Amino acid sequence: MRTLALLVATGCAIGAPPGFSSGTQWTFPLVDPLAGGRLVVPVMVHGKGPFLFAIDRDAASTIVDPEIAAAAEARATGELRVDDYDDHTHPAFYAEITDVEIGNLTISLLPVQVLPRPGHFDEDGRHISGVIGRKLVADSLVFGFDRDRGIAWLETQQAFVPPPAATVLALDGISSSGVKVAWRPVVKDAKIGAAAVDLHPDFSRVASELALDKWHAAGLAPTDAALKIIDSSGIVRDVTQLGVAPAVTVATASRDHVGFVPYDDRRLWQYKLDGVLGLDFFRPFKVAADWHHEKIYLTPREDLAATRATRLARWGELFAPCPDPGCATFELVTVAEGEGPGMRVHRDRGFLGPLEVILRATAKSGEPLPNLELNFPADASAFDTQLPQRYLGATFEIVDASPFPRACPYVGGCAMTQPVLPP
Repeated sequence: MRTLALLVATGCAIGAPPGFSSGTQWTFPLVDPLAGGRLVVPVMVHGKGPFLFAIDRDAASTIVDPEIAAAAEARATGELRVDDYDDHTHPAFYAEITDVEIGNLTISLLPVQVLPRPGHFDEDGRHISGVIGRKLVADSLVFGFDRDRGIAWLETQQAFVPPPAATVLALDGISSSGVKVAWRPVVKDAKIGAAAVDLHPDFSRVASELALDKWHAAGLAPTDAALKIIDSSGIVRDVTQLGVAPAVTVATASRDHVGFVPYDDRRLWQYKLDGVLGLDFFRPFKVAADWHHEKIYLTPREDLAATRATRLARWGELFAPCPDPGCATFELVTVAEGEGPGMRVHRDRGFLGPLEVILRATAKSGEPLPNLELNFPADASAFDTQLPQRYLGATFEIVDASPFPRACPYVGGCAMTQPVLPP
């Protein structure tokens, strides 16, 4: 009886959720991890796909577009209302999908919430078919992501070994004001300017958020912005203010020039959070989150060139037969005075299907420039493009590739700069 009581008291945080394939660790390839955006992974459903899903542990369940329910031949098992950031509700329905594959994880049966129309989660030129919620990224598992390797992962508590020499962020389920924050644990030792605040680490969104009544103490001066943030209900929130913190410190982890947007999640008014730490804060780190033991481990990232082979290998043998990294080559061409450099891009012969190749760009001064994305539709083998003038004299290096390019406005392929994240 004592053992049973202990299991109940600790929330049964032992082992993988029901339906998981055997093993102690599961890894998922990330799409375009170097952009610093949302954690997006390809998912197979009932032998169909791949479909792209974003990881959102703060979503109570996995939430999908109706195309996923159709692919799984799933039927509605009940109606529900989904709450958005402003505490408005929207119709949806429950369903169960079978034979789900995410990387080397297979799930035999997965309960989901289905939104009524497709396209709720689309962002930055990619169609996102759903979000993977807390029933998969569960308290009983350790969750992590490594942008250098291009993967996210889950691991059992028993198998997880904390990384040596990591910076440790302590999580707490009780806020500084004594309010229970339930499944949104906070770090209490966060400092933004002169403001000591409780912030919830949120790995589903890029921008950090802070309640407006904390901005003055934090030294945030609002500037005009035009950002769109998608919450777990699939509703787009228009953000018109952005404040940049000169420094943010949590435990011994510090970041300069972190962008914050106003925090006002009205679904969680009773938890009285000061805000959230978004993915932008965690951009320089490899992250491992152990919610059961209330710790997040941060270790510094590595050099992009040194980790390229490992990063490309997340796609198995897809790029192995190609003679060139990422199955593509490029060359700069002379252009008229006063114009940006021209670039001629080729994919390796024999590589079929859509392709995205990421180039790291370095200015002549040695300063980093925004990465370039070379996007090939399935039937394009080469294209010419002209780059912005700031790339004159720059050097370029292929650092990543994937079979999931952004939508390209031109039929034959195009080059894009990676989205610039706030600030």
